[in-house]
Amino acid sequence: METTQYSGLLVSGLVRSGTTWTARMINFSPEMFFVLEPFNVLRDPIHLFKSGTNYPYFPHVDENLFHKIRSGLGLSFTPEELKIFMRESSSPKYHLYHLVRFFVLRQRLKKGLRPVVQDPFAIFMAPWLHEQLGLKPLFLFRHPAAYINSMKRMKWGFNFDWLARQEALMEGILSAFREEIMQLAPREFIPFSIETQALVWNIFTTVMLHYQERHKQWLFRRHEDISLDPLEEFKKIYDELGLEFNPPIIEKIKKFTGAANTAEARAGKMHTLKRDSRSNITLWKKQLERNEIDQIRKLTASVAGEL
Repeated sequence: METTQYSGLLVSGLVRSGTTWTARMINFSPEMFFVLEPFNVLRDPIHLFKSGTNYPYFPHVDENLFHKIRSGLGLSFTPEELKIFMRESSSPKYHLYHLVRFFVLRQRLKKGLRPVVQDPFAIFMAPWLHEQLGLKPLFLFRHPAAYINSMKRMKWGFNFDWLARQEALMEGILSAFREEIMQLAPREFIPFSIETQALVWNIFTTVMLHYQERHKQWLFRRHEDISLDPLEEFKKIYDELGLEFNPPIIEKIKKFTGAANTAEARAGKMHTLKRDSRSNITLWKKQLERNEIDQIRKLTASVAGEL
C-alpha cells in the first residue's frame, strides 16, 4: 500500500499510550476528521457492532456487520447502511442519532476527507481493518513504567474476561498468555495493581511487536520519541500519510506540546491534550516509588527488551 493509498488512519495501542493526543495532532490536517473509539462498548451509546466486549475480534464478518463497521469508522454511510441501523431499534433517540450522523458523514465524505480513527480497543481488528477496509494502522508503544503510572493515576483496572471469552483470540494471537488470562478472567474486573497492569502491558506490547514484524507498511512509533521532538516526529508522520505539514499546523502542534504547558494532567481529567510533552516523558520517575519502578522493570523485562 503506497503512502497516500489508504482510506483512513487507525491510531491504536495501549490505553494511556498517547493515542488520543497523537490522533488529535494528526486531525489538525484539514484533510482528516476525527472518529472516537467506535469499538469501545463502554463509550459507544449506540452499540455499533453489538460485540458485548471491549477489544473485540470478529473471526467471521457477515454482510450486515461489514457495513456497520465500515459506517461506524466513518468510511461510508449509504442509504442502505442507514437502513441497517434503523431496523435495529425503535428508539427515536437512536434513529435521530443515526440520521444526524448520516448527513454529517455524507458531507465529510463528499469533500474527500478521511477519518482518523482513535481506538485502542480496535487493536485485534487491525489486520482485518487494513486488509478489508484499507485503514492504515499507526501503533504507539509506551514505556511500561509510564503506562502503569498513568493507569495508577486514573485508578483503572482491567477485565480479563473481555479477552478470555473470545476463543479465537485465545487460540490465536494471545495463546502465549492463555493460562495467565484464564486464571484472572473469572474475577471479571480487577482493580488497579502493578502486577495486573504489567501483564496487560506485556500482552498488548507483544501483539504490537508481532504486527511490527509482519506488517512493514504499517506505522509504529514510541510515545517517548514523539514527545521528545513532536514537530519532527509529526512531520515524519504527516509525510508518510501524504498530508501537508504547513505553518498553521506547526503552530497548533507547538501550542499543544510546548514548555509553556503543564507536564502533569489536571486532577480528575482523563485527557489533558495541552502538555509539556518533553517533561511528560519522565514524569513516572517522580511519581512512582523506587520499589514500584523495580517491580515494573522485573515484570516487563522480557518484553521490554524487544523494544
